[in-house]
Amino acid sequence: MHSRLTTRRLATVAVAGAATLAVLAPVASAADAHQDARPVAAQAAAKLPAKLTVNGYLAYLKSQKTPEARTALKGFAALPAAKKAKFVSYLQDAKVYGALHKELGGPFNVLGRNVQSYNADVKFVHTVTSKKNVKEQKGSASVAYTVTETIYGIPVTSEKLSLSYSFKGTQAVPRTGRAAAKVTNVNAAVAIKGGPVKIGIKGIARADVTWKAVPKVAAFGKAVNKDQAVKGQPKTWGASILNG
Repeated sequence: MHSRLTTRRLATVAVAGAATLAVLAPVASAADAHQDARPVAAQAAAKLPAKLTVNGYLAYLKSQKTPEARTALKGFAALPAAKKAKFVSYLQDAKVYGALHKELGGPFNVLGRNVQSYNADVKFVHTVTSKKNVKEQKGSASVAYTVTETIYGIPVTSEKLSLSYSFKGTQAVPRTGRAAAKVTNVNAAVAIKGGPVKIGIKGIARADVTWKAVPKVAAFGKAVNKDQAVKGQPKTWGASILNG
């Protein structure tokens, strides 16, 4: 009798133990699967196409339904084969975008324009427009700075930062600043993303934004940051784009 009771107890313990294992096993498996999936997802996100090709860039431009893409497509398609190849090599060369830096200044109501040459093929065109009646004791003022990269005269990227504010005497009026940033990009090798636009008014008015060129092909290498700024002073404006 004692032997039968002992056997039953052992059987009950064995069944309970098996049930516990059955419950725990799927949980452990799910945890293992989750841990295994994370590096795979990270690897997939990090894996980029090796480089941008001429045919790949043509296909990209044709897929974009913007005026900028249509302009680029028309110009790019008309280039001879050797220039097409160089054009695409410039797009995915981080040193080209990294070379973009400039500081400018001038009087209000006078167009500011400067062409910065990377080489004979690649240019950065800087344009600043401004408006302010400097003879008045109060009113409104504005500054807008656009920088455009061109390859063989074809616009590729354009970053614009604009600022408007009120002034009284020689001082910008606090809490009257308004600013906006915009990018147009037909470079298939990078995605250019803008951060928040910051405004500061302490006597003068200033706006800043940081642009980040994130690689879409491995050939580009690491991301490149650019800090763009504009400022309004009593009689002059300032503008800059520098490495972030």
